[in-house]
Amino acid sequence: MRTLIVDDEHFVRKGLILTVPWMEHGFEIVGEAENGIKALKQLESQPIDVLITDLTMPQMSGFELMKEVQQRYPDIWIVVLTCHQDFQFAIEAMQYGAIDYLVKTQIEEGKMEEALDRIEKRINEASKRRLQPIIEEKEQHILELVLVPAAANKHPEQLRWSSSLKPVCIPMDQGCFRLTEHGLSTWQQLHKVWESERYYEDWIPVVCESNDAKGSYPSKEWIMPIKEQVFYAYRADHPSPVIWHTVNASATSKASKEKEQAAMDKIGRMFHSLHWIYDAGLFHTWTQLVEESRPSSALVSRMVVQFLKAMSNMKAAPQWIRVHPHARSEEATCWHELLSALTELRAYLQQREFPEETSIGIYKAILLIENELSENLNQENVAQRVALSRSYFGQCFRPIVGMSFHELLTEVRIRKAEELLIGTNDYIYSVAEQAGFQDEKYFSKVFKQHRQMLPKEYRELNRNSPT
Repeated sequence: MRTLIVDDEHFVRKGLILTVPWMEHGFEIVGEAENGIKALKQLESQPIDVLITDLTMPQMSGFELMKEVQQRYPDIWIVVLTCHQDFQFAIEAMQYGAIDYLVKTQIEEGKMEEALDRIEKRINEASKRRLQPIIEEKEQHILELVLVPAAANKHPEQLRWSSSLKPVCIPMDQGCFRLTEHGLSTWQQLHKVWESERYYEDWIPVVCESNDAKGSYPSKEWIMPIKEQVFYAYRADHPSPVIWHTVNASATSKASKEKEQAAMDKIGRMFHSLHWIYDAGLFHTWTQLVEESRPSSALVSRMVVQFLKAMSNMKAAPQWIRVHPHARSEEATCWHELLSALTELRAYLQQREFPEETSIGIYKAILLIENELSENLNQENVAQRVALSRSYFGQCFRPIVGMSFHELLTEVRIRKAEELLIGTNDYIYSVAEQAGFQDEKYFSKVFKQHRQMLPKEYRELNRNSPT
């Protein structure tokens, strides 16, 4: 124990330092001071475990020094040094927080070793009592945490919330990480950190609770069921940690998979009918079915995002439903996010001054263009597929969408081509085919008319542009 001796009498200090076998009792004298002020300066410059101080000193008494040390350095053990045989000052000092005392005359009487044995024992016992809450806290269940990305292309290297805690992020799968060395034992602590540091913007924390008393480390096989739980449980408008139980990772039976597929088929039929746009009861039934059956989040998000993306092609579509033409991901972070978007979109789509069946037919046509872009689509075959006559289809399309069928088809195909030109290394002729243009030269001509540059020039320009 690094020890500092404070006494205004020079010979007393030297006598203590030179004649007492400190090291035999676990003490190392690392400094001395002649008064409390100089002692405090030494405490500022080096770590001290034990302070042995006289009580009657000029400039700053031992009692004043004790008070300062207890406020600034509460972990330092204080032993008082006194020459008063009646121990009145020593007893008073122990009431102020000293661990023990030494009487100066014991140096001459050769009884210092006995006193040091007593002091060493008391410090050891008090240290155990002081450390017990820390030990108990460490023995508490530490949260097993998995981080699911809430934003693309993120790495949790900046996660820090205490100088004494440096969390370690272990890569798992699909952009997820296991978080260790974080020191968090409750989800409330976790939420407080995530909220104060604004980590929810990039990472959704998942608390993995094991039914096994021994617990187990999160594994790669957990990622898919964890992401499913996040999709249905997380709310970006009211973020909080997601709780996931390891029992959810157990393999599902064939019967349960068939039941899930049946639910997904029903969900898909109800959604693609588009009658939920006008029928509030049907919309509620559909959302309830999704939330109760919890089918594959990838399938649900792809279905809804494709619809949102298709409707964003309408000329007067609100900005909030517009999807960036180069966006490649069709998976949303959470169900609540999709549900909010659909709720707002319903209100917008209901504003068309056409019969319900007519508007639904046009919306289905927009969805066909989005999903079957590479097919040979024309106004006649699309009108037939949505159960509208060709002439009536053409008459209603522009007022509802804001442009003609041909204009929309061309614009969506060019946006698809933009996406492929930037996101792939496909040849120009292949990009043309995938975007629904049957001729590369015609594709280049149309692309230049709408984007004022050739496809090759567009690719080079955008790939060289800073992101």
